[in-house]
Amino acid sequence: MEVELIKKTLFFLGAGFSFGTGCLTSGEMFSDLKKKILSDDDSFTPTEKEALQFLISCMAYHAEWRSIKTGGEIEFNPNIEELVLLIRRIKNRELFLPYPITGNWADKLVELETAYKKQDRKNLFEELELKLKSLLKNHWLESDEDKFGYLAPIRAFFQGYSEQSFRLDVCTLNNDLVIEKYFGAHHEIPWRGFYNGKWIGIDDEDKLDEFGRINLYKLHGSIDWARVESGEIYEESKFPEEEKEYIEPFHNPYVIFGQGSKTISVEPFFSLMKKFNELLRIKKYIFVIGYSFFDPYINNLLFYASKGFNRLIIVNPKFGPKRIYNSEIIDFDENDFFKIKYPKGTNPKDLEVYIKNIQKDSFFSELPEYNYTGITAQNIDFVPLETSIFIEKYFSNKGELLLSFIDKYDKEMKDYEEPF
Repeated sequence: MEVELIKKTLFFLGAGFSFGTGCLTSGEMFSDLKKKILSDDDSFTPTEKEALQFLISCMAYHAEWRSIKTGGEIEFNPNIEELVLLIRRIKNRELFLPYPITGNWADKLVELETAYKKQDRKNLFEELELKLKSLLKNHWLESDEDKFGYLAPIRAFFQGYSEQSFRLDVCTLNNDLVIEKYFGAHHEIPWRGFYNGKWIGIDDEDKLDEFGRINLYKLHGSIDWARVESGEIYEESKFPEEEKEYIEPFHNPYVIFGQGSKTISVEPFFSLMKKFNELLRIKKYIFVIGYSFFDPYINNLLFYASKGFNRLIIVNPKFGPKRIYNSEIIDFDENDFFKIKYPKGTNPKDLEVYIKNIQKDSFFSELPEYNYTGITAQNIDFVPLETSIFIEKYFSNKGELLLSFIDKYDKEMKDYEEPF
């Protein structure tokens, strides 16, 4: 099978890719936070706990209201990124609303902020955001290296084609270190745009020979990155001793955390997003693994790239309206690359409508009317497998199933472009 097909393929990863390694999903982080603020855990002060309890109660009400509004088609559950977004909006409210209009903000928030300042503390909601980022780095994204074995077929895939020069392009929204730790342990460190611990950019290809065969573009940063006052970005394990006193507390770790507008013009995020967009324009087949599609900004890029005959292959055991992924009615054909056989009364069009509804939801985007909704059912394939099963099935035997899958698309594309 022609491994050159890999050069037409991009892998895009969401939180589900690391599920099972000990890293918590956004929803699990939210549940863990609730346990902390309802217990004797001393991570937060009493005032901070009271503020979080108030916000979480408001989010629960809003999530139920949004679920009912969809007629039960989408079951919204609060998650940690939504909480961070809410905290950020409260913290910055004076920046986009003049004071008289902010009277509609709950008096409870004002009371909590006042009480916090009386304790000789800084801004309540700024402190909460910092503490949540600390939990993200030091607790929520801890991974168990004994559970990294599910990545072994990918490494075996590389070894099966050791004489051929190709690299796996991987873009991810994840901040965890699962891929780096697994391949680093085998002396196959992914290329992330860092050299000798310092960010140098992602297009310095003369350095690639010193790294493994994965180009790993972490669009939202990483828990082992930190930024100093000069704007330089370093990897934690190779941080210069003389720079440590200049680390910006809010940018340690240096990650984008929380939904909302993510068009950031600072490095490395600007270059990473630019690279992502470039890859989307040249790749024909995009495997979207473990991603929920609840980020309209990312969706806009994915959907624009899927125009024409390009394909989005969604790999997720539970995606879309519940009537599609309900375990009692789901079925898929192993002989047809494990793609879903849609239950009676449902079809790929339902996934198209589901995604478009997310794009139109004002909760996920400040300007939903600008979001791109040009995704069509013919551009979507749904493979309802967990990440570990997908990797095992598709990358084993020198990637026979994966390459056959891509080859089938490639032949269909050629027939479409050259019908005679």
